[in-house]
Amino acid sequence: MPSQPSQSALRSFSNVASTFWEKNTLGSPRRVILVEAMAQDLRYTLRNLTVANALRRIEPAELVVYSGADEEWNQVVWAYFSLEDQLRLANAYGARDAFDIHAVVDDRVAGRTTPVTVAGVELGGELPESGISPDRFEQIVYATACRMAKVARLDDTEEHRAKRLQVEARSREFARVYEALFENLDVVALVSSHVDYNNFGLAVESALRHDVPVLFAQPTGGLKVYGLWPDQQQPGRPVRAVLTEEVAAFFESHVWRHRDLLRRSAELSAWRARSALGRPAWWRWQGPRVQLHGAEERAEMRRHAARITGLDAAKPTVSVFNHAVSDALGTNMEAFPDLGAWFEATAEHARGRRDVNWLFLDHPRQYLYDGSGFFDRVAERYVDEPHMRFMASLDLTKNMLVALSDLVLTVRGSVANEYPVLGIPAIQTGWSEWSHCGFTTVCDTVDDYFSELDAHLKGLLAGDALMTPEQVDRARLWTWFYRAATDVPSGLVQQWQVGQDDTLFDLLSTNMLHVESDADPAFAAVRRLWRRRDPFLTRVDWTLDAERLADSLAVVSPS
Repeated sequence: MPSQPSQSALRSFSNVASTFWEKNTLGSPRRVILVEAMAQDLRYTLRNLTVANALRRIEPAELVVYSGADEEWNQVVWAYFSLEDQLRLANAYGARDAFDIHAVVDDRVAGRTTPVTVAGVELGGELPESGISPDRFEQIVYATACRMAKVARLDDTEEHRAKRLQVEARSREFARVYEALFENLDVVALVSSHVDYNNFGLAVESALRHDVPVLFAQPTGGLKVYGLWPDQQQPGRPVRAVLTEEVAAFFESHVWRHRDLLRRSAELSAWRARSALGRPAWWRWQGPRVQLHGAEERAEMRRHAARITGLDAAKPTVSVFNHAVSDALGTNMEAFPDLGAWFEATAEHARGRRDVNWLFLDHPRQYLYDGSGFFDRVAERYVDEPHMRFMASLDLTKNMLVALSDLVLTVRGSVANEYPVLGIPAIQTGWSEWSHCGFTTVCDTVDDYFSELDAHLKGLLAGDALMTPEQVDRARLWTWFYRAATDVPSGLVQQWQVGQDDTLFDLLSTNMLHVESDADPAFAAVRRLWRRRDPFLTRVDWTLDAERLADSLAVVSPS
C-alpha cells in the first residue's frame, strides 16, 4: 500500500491551507466549480483542488466537491480509500459543499429516497434521465464492466451478464445525478482526475453537453493538466480523440517550428528518459538506464538477449507490447474492437511470418488489469512456434529490449514514444496524445495495420532505415515537450515523486506560509490555459517570438 500522511499532518496542513485559500481566491454564491475527489491517492485531489482554486482567482465561484468510492471499485482498483481525508482536504480548500456521491448512487440504486441536497439541488428523489446518447452510455457501461471484471472483453457467461447489469444500474444513477447538478447549477468548470469509466466519465459527458469546460490533471511530474472545450468537441468521437488532434496541432505550430532553439533541451530529455523505458512514461520511474554506446555494444547485447529469449540474433525482431487489456476501453480512436483483439490478431499474423522473430511482452502491471490469464492463454496457442516468444516484460532489462527490438507494435502504449527516441520505429493501431506528432505510423483500420506491418517487415529484411532523422528529432522533441513544456512546477503541488506522506504536506505548508502567491507558475499557467482555450497547461507563453520565447524558457542553446 502506498505511503499515507498521518492525521496530525493532515490536520496541521488543513489549517494552513484554509487560511491561504480564503485569502487567495474569489467566491460567488451564484456560480460553482465542480471538483472530483474520487481517486484513492490524495495527490490527485490536491491537484484538482489547486486547479479549481487557481481558476477561482479569475472566475469568482464556490467549490462543490464530490467524492467517495463504491465497494467494487475498492476491491478491484483501489488499495484503500479514506472519505474522511478527502472531505477534510475539500473543506480546507474552501468547498461550499463536499459530499459522497457514491452513497447517493447506492441509495438510488437500492430504491431508497434518502433526502440529499447539494448546493440547493435535491438529489434523493425522482430525477429525469440524462441526455447522454445511448451509444455513448453503452460504451461507458461496457468499458467500466470490463475494468471491474478485469477482462479484455465481456462474454455471455452469467457472471459477465450480472456484472454488466450491475454497472448499468449504477451508471444510470450517476448520469442522473450529474445531469441534475449541471442542469440546476451555474457551473464554471468541471475539474476531474479522470475522464473514463462511469463514475468519472459520465460527469465529463454531462459537462460538455452543458457547454462546461473540463480540466483534468495527470499523475506525473509537477502540474500537468489537459483542457476539454465544449465548442471543440466532435459528435460521435471520444473526448480523447479531439485532444489528440489539438495536441498535434499545437506541437506543429508552436513547438516543432522552434526545434533548432530546443534541440539541446530535447537531447537532454531523451537522455534522461532512458530510465523510464518500457514503463508508462507518466510514472517517471527511475531505475537502470539504457546504456548502449554504438553498434558494437548493441550487437553484443543482442546476442546475449537472443540467448536469453531463445530467438535468432540474425533475424530482425518485432516486439509486441501487450496492454493493460481492461483499461479505458473505447476512449480513443482504435482500429480493433478492443486491446485484446489487436494482441490476438497480431499473434496469429506472426505465426505465418517465420522470417522474423516475434517477442510478445506482458504489461508491467498485468495483474492489476487482467484477472483472466489472457496473456498466458494467448501464449499457449504458440508454444510450438520457435520464432515466437511470450515473456514477462520485467524479466528483460532495458538494454536487452533495445538491443533486440527492430520494430515496436502497440495500440496506444507509451512505448510508441519511448522507442522512436532511440531510432526504433513504432506502429500504433490507436490514437494517443502523441500519435499525430509525426514520429510513429498510425493505422486507423485493420487492413491498414497489416499492410503497414508487412511493409515494415519487408524493409527490415532488406536492411532499410524505417525512421527518418526528422522522425527521431520529433520523438525527442515530444519527450521534452511532455516532460518540460507541459509540466508546470509549483510549490502548491510538488512533484508526484514526493509521495503523499507527511513530507508532502510539510512542503505544501511551507510554501503556503512563506511564499507569496502572486506569479506562482500554477496560477499563471491556469490563467493562460483558461483564457486561450489551450489543450494543456504550459510553462511559458508559446505565442512569443523566438527571442522572447528563448528568454522565457532560459534554454541552453547556441546563440
